[in-house]
Amino acid sequence: MKRIFTTSILSFLVLFSVAQDTGTVKGTVKDKESGETIIQATVVLESDAGRGTATDFDGNYELVLPAGPQKLVFSYIGYDKQTIPVTVKAGETVTVNVELGVGSIQKEMVVVSAGKFEQKLEDLTVSVAVIKPDIVENRGSTDATDALEQTPGLTIVDSEPQMRGGSGYSFGAGSRVMVLVDDLPLLSGDAGRPSWGFVPVENLEQIEVIKGASSVLYGSAALNGIINIRTAYPKDKPKTKINLISGFYSQPEREEARWWGNDDMPIFGGLNFFHSRKAGQWDIVLGGNVFFDNSYVGYEAGDTLINGSPMIQNITEADTVAGTPADTSYTAPRKEFENRFRINFNIRRRSKKYSGLSYGLNGNIMYSRSAGSLIWKNSTEGLYRPMQGSITRTLQTTFNFDPFFIYSGQKGSRHSLRARVFHQNNDNDNNQANLNTVFFGEYQFAHRFVQINDFTVTTGAMAQYTIGESQLYAANEKGNGINSAINAAGYLQLDKKFWKWVNLNGGIRVEWFRVNDRDSEVAPVFRVGANTKLWKGAVLRASFGQGFRFPTIAERYISTTIGGVPIQPNPNLRSEKSYATEAGLMQGIKIGKFMGFADVAGFYQRYEDFVEFNAGFFGAQDNGFFGLAFQSQNTGPAHVYGVDASLMGNGQFTDWFGMNVLVGYTWSRPETLDPLYEYAQGVRFGDTVTVTQLNSTSILYGANTDSEFPEPTAEDTAKFLANPVLKYRFEHLANVDIEFVFTIKKKYKLALGGTYRYYSYMRSVDRAFYDFDRNLLEVIGQESWGAATWRRDHDKGDHVFDLRASVEFNEMIKLGVVVKNVGNREYALRPLKINRPRSTQVQLTVQF
Repeated sequence: MKRIFTTSILSFLVLFSVAQDTGTVKGTVKDKESGETIIQATVVLESDAGRGTATDFDGNYELVLPAGPQKLVFSYIGYDKQTIPVTVKAGETVTVNVELGVGSIQKEMVVVSAGKFEQKLEDLTVSVAVIKPDIVENRGSTDATDALEQTPGLTIVDSEPQMRGGSGYSFGAGSRVMVLVDDLPLLSGDAGRPSWGFVPVENLEQIEVIKGASSVLYGSAALNGIINIRTAYPKDKPKTKINLISGFYSQPEREEARWWGNDDMPIFGGLNFFHSRKAGQWDIVLGGNVFFDNSYVGYEAGDTLINGSPMIQNITEADTVAGTPADTSYTAPRKEFENRFRINFNIRRRSKKYSGLSYGLNGNIMYSRSAGSLIWKNSTEGLYRPMQGSITRTLQTTFNFDPFFIYSGQKGSRHSLRARVFHQNNDNDNNQANLNTVFFGEYQFAHRFVQINDFTVTTGAMAQYTIGESQLYAANEKGNGINSAINAAGYLQLDKKFWKWVNLNGGIRVEWFRVNDRDSEVAPVFRVGANTKLWKGAVLRASFGQGFRFPTIAERYISTTIGGVPIQPNPNLRSEKSYATEAGLMQGIKIGKFMGFADVAGFYQRYEDFVEFNAGFFGAQDNGFFGLAFQSQNTGPAHVYGVDASLMGNGQFTDWFGMNVLVGYTWSRPETLDPLYEYAQGVRFGDTVTVTQLNSTSILYGANTDSEFPEPTAEDTAKFLANPVLKYRFEHLANVDIEFVFTIKKKYKLALGGTYRYYSYMRSVDRAFYDFDRNLLEVIGQESWGAATWRRDHDKGDHVFDLRASVEFNEMIKLGVVVKNVGNREYALRPLKINRPRSTQVQLTVQF
């Protein structure tokens, strides 16, 4: 008993002595410019990096240190480090509040998507583009595609994202670019297609675009890269913003293509709103969007007018056979339009009892009515009119709910458990209705070992189950249109910094996948990357990554028609695999008060069992088109290589003048490596499917023969074999966005900006479009679509200009005007679908 008492007394004396030799430092870390608190900022002792902590959800920290003079290092991704001397007094508490500032645009930009944890742009080993919310707002974007169009190397063709020439047009199935919202997938479960109107652009933190194979971190659909839309949580001050938009489309350039008058021009408009605030331990965001678009694509072809409106005359089969007078009843034709209503919310609770723990629920719900077509009437007076019978009306209900739990420890560890239920119901009027539901869950653990010089380990596991039902996909094994897909994966990523100027990373992912009751597949993939600082502001990077993509339900089992042309299923479609490598140099720029960076990268990506959506005579001879059909097919090996360059920066040159700049250029060379690869019986790239216009006067079909679009000759085929460009790609893309900001009387802000986009001529398309123009449509009794004629007359590429101006009267009110396609240019980014003519819109933004 005496021994126990003696030991207790000694232990107390030791602890009391230690307590007398230590003191407490506490405080708050804030952003120097905005005054907002910074969550998870690192506070460490300079002499012992293993002794440190991180700020909590309110930006507060507390650290027990030995008594005496000490130096604390405060840091956070995107900010300059600060080293603060402090004298720690034994048994006392001293308060040190710190404001961190941004030193350069490279440090200011922080991304999560490249490694699934926060990293500065200058520390990355892959090419990344970041789109801030003011770019989306200033361009008058009604959905995310307007802003994404300005990303170097990225195009959106009829809602399909294409990255660096890695994919062509596939009529809405099988994206090679993963689209995410808050790190969770947002592609439809059956077709792998994004719904851009569903993206909550009114509540953006930023959009991150990762270029190159990203399958190691994000799985199958990330074969060419990812687009991650990150939504925002409340800052310290409540915020409410309302954005009103109203606009109209101008008359088409050519008079014969005009289908509306000055009194009934098509209009569009909408409203975005969101409110965010902190309420005790709760973070609450509520947003929404209401939008309508009467569309610049007019009515289906009508053969008469009644009260000034086009109508389709009803002719019965008996009338046609007997030659009797036609039925005098009429049906109102249909046209394109879109109406949507969407509401979203982010709710998060920061635990008061357990520091670093947060949990909540995010959600987004949309209902829309729309009608769209895939094929124009013809390339002359029917350019802005759909082919009769090609309109599809859709009532769409879409929602996602995302519960989550996140715990961030003060020693650098982070646990994340996220789930998503994503549902789409497309109620179409042409027997093409479809619905699908995706159940997704992911656990992730990350730990940053500060004491071993910034060593980060990220590991996790995910599972996804998709169930879909549609007669579109009734070509499955059971013939019932009910299909399911399941996949699961585990991944590991390591990131290490050496000597403060070299970053290395590597990762592995193993993914298992199965559709219906077919044999399952397992795909292991790897990635490695490195970057190093060469001189002040210069970073050299290189990376290598493997990729894979499992075919979607739609690609394997779809059976339908587009404009009467059959689309065939391919149940035996194989997964495609790839590897990608790139090397790049990023150079920081500071010229006077202008800060920015220039970036240039060379890239190469190789594919096996490359999947393309092809047209050819491999269908049934009695299908109404003499066997012509579309089908997703494995087309052998292919590769894409090229160069990607960009310049981004801003400057406040005087108290009254500033400028923002974004410039990009991408050259890519997409080629099939085996033009004679026979991917269907008697069907090869070189002699049956692909047609390439080599220059303005030479068409693969033989421009010097008597017929305008004759059959290809052996010489024509040889030209293609020597120049085997993949279909539906732009080899040259350029974009420029410049904005000048003037401050008038230290009160008003006037912004004048403009954008420029260049799309080179699409040299390769399906030969079927030329077959249609030559004789096929005439044989089956339909009017020629004019695709070949259009391509012959528009073979120089397209230059598109936008202009914008806005006045910010105070911190609350801003009024702007945006004119898109100022030159009213007629251009089509893919055959048979015209892009919008000039549009003019006014937008009013109110913020308080």
